[in-house]
Amino acid sequence: MAILLQAKNLSYALGEKQLFKQLDLVISQYEKIGLVGYNGAGKTSLLKLLCGHSTPDEGHVMTARGLTISLVEQFVPTHLEEVTLFEAVASVLTAQLRQTDEYKVAAILSELGFTSKLTALKIRSLSGGQQNLVLFARARLRQADLMLMDEPGNHMDVVAQAQLKRYLLATAGLTYLIISHDRDLLDTCCSRTVFLRDLNLLNFDLPFSAARVKLQQHDQQAQAKYAHEAKEIQRIRASSKRLAHWGHTYDNEDLARKAKTMALRANKLEDKQTFVTGGNSLNLKLSTQVLRSKTIVTLDSAKIYTPDKALLLLTTDLLVVKPGDRIGLLGANGSGKSTTIRRILEAQNSKDEEVRFNPNVSVGYFEQELDELNQSTARFDWLYARVDKPNDDVKRALVGAGIRYQDFSQPVNTLSGGEKARMVFLSLFLRRPSIMILDEPTNHIDLQGREQLEEQLVEADVTLLVTSHDKRFLQTVCSKFWEIRANRLREINDIDEFYTQVASNNPDADTDQGPTETVKHENDNYTQNQDRQDMDEKLVLVRISELEGLLQADQLRKAKFQKPKLQQHWQEELNALWKVLDDLT
Repeated sequence: MAILLQAKNLSYALGEKQLFKQLDLVISQYEKIGLVGYNGAGKTSLLKLLCGHSTPDEGHVMTARGLTISLVEQFVPTHLEEVTLFEAVASVLTAQLRQTDEYKVAAILSELGFTSKLTALKIRSLSGGQQNLVLFARARLRQADLMLMDEPGNHMDVVAQAQLKRYLLATAGLTYLIISHDRDLLDTCCSRTVFLRDLNLLNFDLPFSAARVKLQQHDQQAQAKYAHEAKEIQRIRASSKRLAHWGHTYDNEDLARKAKTMALRANKLEDKQTFVTGGNSLNLKLSTQVLRSKTIVTLDSAKIYTPDKALLLLTTDLLVVKPGDRIGLLGANGSGKSTTIRRILEAQNSKDEEVRFNPNVSVGYFEQELDELNQSTARFDWLYARVDKPNDDVKRALVGAGIRYQDFSQPVNTLSGGEKARMVFLSLFLRRPSIMILDEPTNHIDLQGREQLEEQLVEADVTLLVTSHDKRFLQTVCSKFWEIRANRLREINDIDEFYTQVASNNPDADTDQGPTETVKHENDNYTQNQDRQDMDEKLVLVRISELEGLLQADQLRKAKFQKPKLQQHWQEELNALWKVLDDLT
């Protein structure tokens, strides 16, 4: 394949922080690359360097002659908020091209799941996920040779995510590099994964889950080699010290010379010692108070209205949160998840007959927009004001979370999204509320942070109500699921009940009539009565690679964090897909 872009020896610092050093990257035509890294590792800065929006401190970026690069914006430009969806996308065309190519706008929007009715709406009236799809459509319409996407799925609901994945898989000839913390998106739509960490890139020609397994093996091998080298260096230094002592005691120049030679040898070995990753400094620790009560919150046919009380959004079944429950709240954007959470929060310490709290309950709330950190208060002062703890406990918590003492005075409104999320989790850790209500806690956290949060929530004795667009996060963490569908909040037995409807692009359909017999699939619903001859062989191979990676990654986790039922489910789907592939070939 032809090389489209080559970055050579890139070095770049943001202020005093070195983001990468002598970094190399090659992107060839038709490659689908996932870029993964810790919060603050420099992923967005790297994209800006690749597209020419920033200049490296050292090194250079070479591109093929005539190459066009399109950077998918993260936020809708202000001047587009009052125009229609169709106009916002069409505006990237020149006046001349609009006369001949405007039909392409409708085609792209249709492929992304927009109806003609939606295309007439103003941008400001669309959900965050729909706005992100509009930004993607604008970038796609430019017909760039290379697309650079910075968290396109962030803030997308499950429907918008499914539409984006479907488009990326179905559209031939795309070349892209995508930053994402969405494991499902990376596994489904990327065949190559690069990890940005320790100032450089590690490359694997595999989807994320399989690449993550290889990365763990790489780290284990490096750690073992480092330990062996350290032992050898220690042995040589001990011998050198012993010879130096003997040379001094017996006034033997030959022994003293040998001692110096051995010391120099140890220094050289130390300089060339195998590098071991420093890992991520983000540490999350969570727990809740254990109540000696049968219930924490009860929703009894509650009515959930819009914030202005003008419109009834939904009603609830009789639902109970018990100590130790970890409940996932499911629903498409606009279905009322955040409004339901606000309704529950407002009912605490009130005489609400529809939403009743145990009087001894304390609540910890993670709000997805992190608005409470939009102030110039120092980190330490912000945290101290929210917890009933001595100074020293607050300081130890900050240091334990990987925050340097010199950063205690940094204003919280200058922090990145991931750093702000860490501050909120620290306040929850110190307060230990009876129940934690988390509204999209994974939006700002990198992949390792998500996995660490998953382990903490599973391992700790927490009571939890959480919304998230990350299906794997919900599958790992939650033991029960509530679903908003057709203006009703009810408990469902299996998260796949909800995602089956998403995959069929009909999240509000009523499935009480009985489920369709299907071969379960995390992203697309392969029905057993589907005409297999119409199945795209490439999609089957991508899914097989993804499932093998998922299986291997889960089997490498600690036994208590493994999901045997999911492993069985993945293996059954693998068997079915291999049979489909045999029939196709």
